[in-house]
Amino acid sequence: MQMRTRARYSLRMMLAIARLSTRGDPVGLRDVSMHCGVSRRYLEQLVGPLRNASLVRSVSGRGGGYSLARNSDEIKIGDIFEAAIGPIAVTECAVRPETCIHHQYCNCVALYRLINHRINQVLDKYTLADLMDRHGSGKILEEINGPEQKKRQAAR
Repeated sequence: MQMRTRARYSLRMMLAIARLSTRGDPVGLRDVSMHCGVSRRYLEQLVGPLRNASLVRSVSGRGGGYSLARNSDEIKIGDIFEAAIGPIAVTECAVRPETCIHHQYCNCVALYRLINHRINQVLDKYTLADLMDRHGSGKILEEINGPEQKKRQAAR
């Protein structure tokens, strides 16, 4: 399973806006495009849903652009992904089991629901600020590698 491009690029866009608009000043899509390596044209498609979800705000006119609508530590990664692609669903039946004609006797639906639940837990655990902060990324890597990896690194 791969995360959709819209979700990944929306996250990159949000990170770029957060980094470039340090004092809350709006930043233009041209600068965001150069910073995150996504075409301006594609960013124009992504910004609407992010604005509708109250994750970014826009300022019109000369010197306008986009800034975060909330502090980066208040914006969960799950909020960004949901704005970009809708609710996370590894399968349709993971979210709405009744949509599957096999749901009453399928042995897989519980596994799909667990996978979906865990993905959403991770996406709601971390914020935009966590990804901006080197220590935040370290927190994520520690969760992947476990405390043993951290002990080994500290011993070096």
